[in-house]
Amino acid sequence: MLIKIAWRNIWRSRGRSLVVLGSIVVGIWALVAAVGFMNGFIVGYMADSINHDISNIQIHNPEFKKDKEVNYIITDAETKIDKIQTWPGVKAATSRVLVNGMIASPKKAAGVQIRGIKPKEEAKVTQLDSLIGDGAYFEGIKRNPILIGKKLAEKLGVKVKSKVVLTFTDSHQNLTSAAFRVAGIIESSSLNLNEGYAFVLHSDLTRLLGVQDAHEIAILTDPQVDESIIVTKYQSEYPGDLAETWREIAPELALIQEMYSSMLYVLITIVMIALVFGILNTMLMAVLERFKELGMLMAVGMARIKVFGMVLLETIFIGILGAPIGLLLGWLTMFYYTQVGIDLSAYSEGLESFGYSSILYPYIENSTYWTIAIAVIITAFVGAVYPAWKAVKLKPVEALHKI
Repeated sequence: MLIKIAWRNIWRSRGRSLVVLGSIVVGIWALVAAVGFMNGFIVGYMADSINHDISNIQIHNPEFKKDKEVNYIITDAETKIDKIQTWPGVKAATSRVLVNGMIASPKKAAGVQIRGIKPKEEAKVTQLDSLIGDGAYFEGIKRNPILIGKKLAEKLGVKVKSKVVLTFTDSHQNLTSAAFRVAGIIESSSLNLNEGYAFVLHSDLTRLLGVQDAHEIAILTDPQVDESIIVTKYQSEYPGDLAETWREIAPELALIQEMYSSMLYVLITIVMIALVFGILNTMLMAVLERFKELGMLMAVGMARIKVFGMVLLETIFIGILGAPIGLLLGWLTMFYYTQVGIDLSAYSEGLESFGYSSILYPYIENSTYWTIAIAVIITAFVGAVYPAWKAVKLKPVEALHKI
C-alpha cells in the first residue's frame, strides 16, 4: 500500500518529478562520459607504454641495470626465451641488444638508445610493425636498415632511405661508428618511440658491439595475468638474472594507475554530492507543499515511520527510474566514441609533447556502471532523509491549519 501511494505521489507533480529525473539522467550521463574520457587519456597512455615499449616483464643482468655496460649480458638468452614461452600466461617473448649512443645526419645529431631487435619476435611482443607510418618494417634496405621515430626524423632532417650514422662504444671500450639507412619511420604517441630509440637488426648490432646473447628479454603476458607470478617463477629458476614487472620498471605508470583509481571515486563523489543537493532541494519543496496532506495522514492514524518511508520511497523510485536511462545514454555515448574516436588533432602538438595520442578512444569498464548505479541509489536515499525527517516532525494539528 505504501509503495502504491509513493508511486502515485511522484506523478502528482509531473514537472517537479521530471526535473529531478532529468537531473539524475544528465548527471549519470555526464559522469559516464567523464570517466570514459579520463580512461581514454590515462589508461590509453599506460596501455601504449606497456604494449609498445616496456612490455609486461623485462629481464636483465643485474649489473646492466646499474650502468648500462654492454658487457653485462644475459647468458643463454635464447634458451631461456624458449622455456619462458612454454609457461602458462606468457604470450610472447623476445631478446634485445641495447647500447646508448649518438645518431647523426648531415644536418644534426641526437642522443638515442640503440636497440638491436629480432623483427618477427619484436612484432609479437610490442606490435612495432603496426606503428610504421612511412616506409617499411625492415624491408627495402639490403644493408644496415634502421627504424626511427617521426619526431627524431624531423629533428635530423631525414626521410625513408636517408643515410644516418650511429656512434657508440663497443664491448672493448672502442668508439665505433656505422652507417645505416632509414627503412621506416615510426609514428607513435610514446615519447621514447618518437625520439628516444633507434631500432636496428639484432645481428647488425651484436656484430658491431662484439657481444653475444642479449642485454634484455621482454615478455608479453596474456590479459589479466598476474605478472608477479611469472617473475617469481623466473627468479626461482634463474636466480642470477633480474626479472621485473612493468610496475618496477616504470613506477610512474603504477603511480598513475593508483591516482586514476582515486580520481575515479573523487569524480563520482563530486557528481553525487551535486545530485544530493538537487534531490534534497526538490523533495524538501514537495514536503513543504504537502504539509496539510501529511498532517491529515498522520491525524487519521498513519504511523510516522510510514510517512518517513513514503517520502524515501518517492525519491528512491525517481533514482531507480533515472539511473537506467542515464546509464543507457552513457553506454551509447561510449559505444559510439569507442568505435570512431575523438579527433584532437587540433591539439596534437601539445598532446604529443606529453605522450598522448591525438585520437582519443574513450571506454569504460562494465564494473563502473554498477558502481555508478549503486552510488545513485545511495545518493537518492541520502537526499531524501532530511525531507522525510522534516515530514515526520510535523504536528498534525498545526499541519491541518496550515494554509
